[in-house]
Amino acid sequence: MKLSLRFPLVTAFATVLVVTAASALSSPPEPRSPSAAPRVAAIDTFHAVVREPARHARDLAAEYTVYRPADLRAVRGKLPVVVFGNGACRHTSNHVLIGTHMLLAAHGFLVVSVGGFGNPTYDEKGTPVPEVLLDGITWAERENRRADSALRHRIDTKRVAVAGNSCGGLEALVAGADPRVTSVLSLNSGFFADGRYGYGRAELAKLHTPVLFLDGGPTDQAHENTIANYDLVTVPAVRASNPSAGHSGFWYGVRNGDTDATIREEAVTTLVQWLDFTLNGDRAARAYFLGDACGLCGVPGWSVSAKNFRAGE
Repeated sequence: MKLSLRFPLVTAFATVLVVTAASALSSPPEPRSPSAAPRVAAIDTFHAVVREPARHARDLAAEYTVYRPADLRAVRGKLPVVVFGNGACRHTSNHVLIGTHMLLAAHGFLVVSVGGFGNPTYDEKGTPVPEVLLDGITWAERENRRADSALRHRIDTKRVAVAGNSCGGLEALVAGADPRVTSVLSLNSGFFADGRYGYGRAELAKLHTPVLFLDGGPTDQAHENTIANYDLVTVPAVRASNPSAGHSGFWYGVRNGDTDATIREEAVTTLVQWLDFTLNGDRAARAYFLGDACGLCGVPGWSVSAKNFRAGE
């Protein structure tokens, strides 16, 4: 099956324009008049991207790095928000998922990543602090109001996803109880039965939005937790699994132990489609997960389960 993400990963990175912190100081562009053209699906959208530090975050739980389309005038409507936590609950650096964050922003999302813009790579291992994701939402709300922000009145604070990889996924699952959240992504993650790291599976009952569980099969250390968490949630949920990825293959581009960038492409496609479905209400993106002929179901190596979705939901 031809993958929905139409840009090979190497081409995608060559296409994405990265602008440094100086771009954060530019004045906001004037909005263009609304267009009558039909909406373009997120997977078919591709913007040059700015990576910049989150300004005015000193009183929040962490520093943040922001990824957004470079030309905000080219964005139709306001930007949905994705606040992203890191594997190992890293709260100072976010180097592992830089490529993933860039590609999500290229497809029309504002990504607020936990970790400072200029911080060096740390071999950091923390414990879950869901406040770092909740304060990422707060930062986006403030930035949407801040008079000298390039993002003023360009952020849709009613369309907010919280996401995280591994330990960061625990942060996302806890933060998902916040009423400001619209969608949750638990990536190679899930609560332990023994409540390890301070949060147990009772937290799942607090969720109120659709949840995507993504795992890399039996060699993924989060595999059993993913299955158990998916089985327990009562909200609409999808579990997508590819046993060739293990715990980190989706993000490092490793399939069955060998370098293969296409598996990261498949994972990013899955995230983009989920965000377009749950934040934007895109019908084609919905069909990527739901139904016997779902798009992801036809991608070799992937299995998909879904539950608690009503017809048309």
